[in-house]
Amino acid sequence: MHNIFEPYVNLINANLETFSRFMNAREITDLTKQSALKFLEVAQENASKVAGSDALANWTRAVIDNYVRFSNEYAQQVFGIVSQGQEFVSRQMEEGNRCFAQIADISNRGVEAGVQSAKSAGDEAVNEANQQLSGGRQQRAK
Repeated sequence: MHNIFEPYVNLINANLETFSRFMNAREITDLTKQSALKFLEVAQENASKVAGSDALANWTRAVIDNYVRFSNEYAQQVFGIVSQGQEFVSRQMEEGNRCFAQIADISNRGVEAGVQSAKSAGDEAVNEANQQLSGGRQQRAK
């Protein structure tokens, strides 16, 4: 049986072989080397020109300005966060101090009320004792 694709495969293989011989020919390899060397020379010359150009200097300045602006914005954000943290702590301390002052005031009022209550109880006890003493004296006097 005949393979209908065999002539195509043979043609492709023959063309690849021919192209390979062409690319490996001395003239082509010499031209390729010369082209590569000229390309490198032109690239080096252009790189030297770019390095001394105003465009590169302007680009470098712009990139540096971008980083400086970024650094400033970032620092402001960090300082803002730290500032908010400090404000939060300050508010909490103030609130804590107010609560402590309220507790101290309530405690003072409680102690004062206890002292007044004890004083009143003491005064009542003294009055009652005086009444009993004066009642006992009146009975003895009779």
